[in-house]
Amino acid sequence: MNHCPICFSRDWKFFANTFDRILTRSQGQWQIRRCSACEFGWTVPSLDEKRLAPYYSDSYLGDTAKTIREFSAGILQKSRSWRREVEKVQLVEGFISSGRILDVGCGDAKFLWALNSKRWERTGVDRAGEVLRLVRSKIPSIELVEGNIFSKELHESSFDVITLWHVFEHLPNPRRVLSRINKLLRPGGWLFLSLPNFASFQAQLFGRHWYSLDAPRHLWHFGPPSLEILLKENNMRLWEHRFFSRMVNIHSLKYSLIYWSEEYFGSRAPYYLLKPLLLTFPWVERFSDRYGTLTTISRRPHGVEEVHLKI
Repeated sequence: MNHCPICFSRDWKFFANTFDRILTRSQGQWQIRRCSACEFGWTVPSLDEKRLAPYYSDSYLGDTAKTIREFSAGILQKSRSWRREVEKVQLVEGFISSGRILDVGCGDAKFLWALNSKRWERTGVDRAGEVLRLVRSKIPSIELVEGNIFSKELHESSFDVITLWHVFEHLPNPRRVLSRINKLLRPGGWLFLSLPNFASFQAQLFGRHWYSLDAPRHLWHFGPPSLEILLKENNMRLWEHRFFSRMVNIHSLKYSLIYWSEEYFGSRAPYYLLKPLLLTFPWVERFSDRYGTLTTISRRPHGVEEVHLKI
């Protein structure tokens, strides 16, 4: 592909060569290209769904049975990973406190577990059928759909909120996905897109060592400009770009520094020396307004044209 898939500019630059750091390590190499006009990035070669499947190992979602047991025993609710789900709930409920919600790429559906079932009608969709069946058998109050966002079980104009927590960058054809989201949302419905910020200072600093490149699973690499183009094309009204979540951001910083340390020095010793700086780095990101993790909040307009509002 010799042009940007988002703004169609032919003015793109090489960003980095990288490889799969989870499964194959040094086997298989991908090039990341970056549009000079809208700062969008794309992975080359871009694998189709069938060729990507082996890069999602059986352990990609963790031990679901163990997670359910810990949730039932109240252990999970005391963990750091659970605080990440609570953070998401608090973010969403800062805009809307109840309704019908769809989590796309829900995985083991922990985010949906964290929502109050008395206020929320909860639906999740994911391709991990075995995981969904296990969760459904233990937590039947959540509707779980095996498939993708184009499943016929998901009906148009039926959701008040749709969330994608670090999922959008994995999905082929982002334009088609956003068009489908617009149709699934009720008028006035909310969309929360959380993903790595390719326009970030973090991406610029770490380059090929940036944890959030995650090739080849991340097909696309978004920043605010490219997201705004797609949202406008699909009649979605941008509400806010937010630095969220800080916990995910620190995780990305940690492993970016580890990858850099291991490649250049053959050990993690430099990482441990520089580790105290991780807590101060987000302040630098906030000052530059080019933070590493981004949640873009947008809304399907009501019947009449809405005036853009930034909170």
